[in-house]
Amino acid sequence: MEKQTSAAVSKAYEYIYSGILSGDIPMGSLLSESDISKTLGISRSPVREALNHMEGEGIVNRFVGRGTFVTDFSISDLKEIFELRIMFELHAISKACIYMDNKRLDDLEIKFQNLNKESQAEEYFSANTELHYAIIEYAGNSRLRGFYSTLLAQFAIINRITARDPEHFERSRATHLAIIDAIRKRDDGEARTLLHNHLIEVERTTLIEFEKPKMARIHTQQTYEKTIICE
Repeated sequence: MEKQTSAAVSKAYEYIYSGILSGDIPMGSLLSESDISKTLGISRSPVREALNHMEGEGIVNRFVGRGTFVTDFSISDLKEIFELRIMFELHAISKACIYMDNKRLDDLEIKFQNLNKESQAEEYFSANTELHYAIIEYAGNSRLRGFYSTLLAQFAIINRITARDPEHFERSRATHLAIIDAIRKRDDGEARTLLHNHLIEVERTTLIEFEKPKMARIHTQQTYEKTIICE
């Protein structure tokens, strides 16, 4: 029974999470436990548990008497997230330059080298997440890794905002390969500079894309729902 419950929670989590990443469930949307449970053919209990987990990750918010909503990030939220990300990764990369083994670097390099204009966005997101998380892993600090992991879902959503810039993928691919090369050379100074400049650029691009008209929101007080104005 426990395995069945765990599977149902995972099913609910993946359904909601995938919907948020794809844009099928826009930021600010009201999430109905009953509707999700009916769609997936499961009880409301695992849906509620999945939402509890997502609340801990900061990608949904619960409001008493109103319901559960997909987090509608503000400019202030994005700046705070990037502030933490820059702080964590710049701290970690110095040790990554010492301890990240060549096999791991080879695997990461191949993933980015294989990316091209025909690659699916998810292939880029996967390679991107793997490199940045590897930097954190090789810091050798379990608490740092734990804190960073709680932000991964938020990073994933933010990556989808940045990806609206048509030149982002190619520019980012070249930068990531340069970071990998700097780590391979054990050049802490170059690796830190490349990583810092990269994250600052990603933040800048994210804020620009986030503020474009297609991301405008209208909050309706009567229903507590939000409408995304699309192009």
